[in-house]
Amino acid sequence: MKKSINLLITLILGIVLLTGCVNKNKLDPNDFVDLIEQNNYKTTNVIDNFTTYPKIKNAFVAQNEDMTYQLEYYELETKEDAKLFFNSNKEILGKLEGAKKSTDIEADKYQKYIQSTDTAYSLITRIDNTVIYANVKPEYKDEVNKIIKTLGY
Repeated sequence: MKKSINLLITLILGIVLLTGCVNKNKLDPNDFVDLIEQNNYKTTNVIDNFTTYPKIKNAFVAQNEDMTYQLEYYELETKEDAKLFFNSNKEILGKLEGAKKSTDIEADKYQKYIQSTDTAYSLITRIDNTVIYANVKPEYKDEVNKIIKTLGY
């Protein structure tokens, strides 16, 4: 009986934690710009660089205060377009040599892939039809994770 109760509590806790991981809300482009600029990042609208990619509706680069790294934000036409975009970039990252560690989380509305090498910390995350991408030196890993958490991704 005691084992059954412990198993039930563990199962419920797991469901609650998993729901928290996938119950995320995307940021529209204006919200992304507002929130990232409140955290001392400088944003640049780079959609003109993607005129040959009609599925990309919005694109921004956000550079940290001392401009040592950047994040990229993309809004795509549909969730399916964003999944393809995410998976394509994940595949490219997966081919990099020297991967020491990778993390892969996938749900219908949310995906996240993280890969570490000796020379780079790479992260790509998707909520619905939006994607955020970072490829930085390992020493900026904690800063990147902090802003990604602040953004809710």
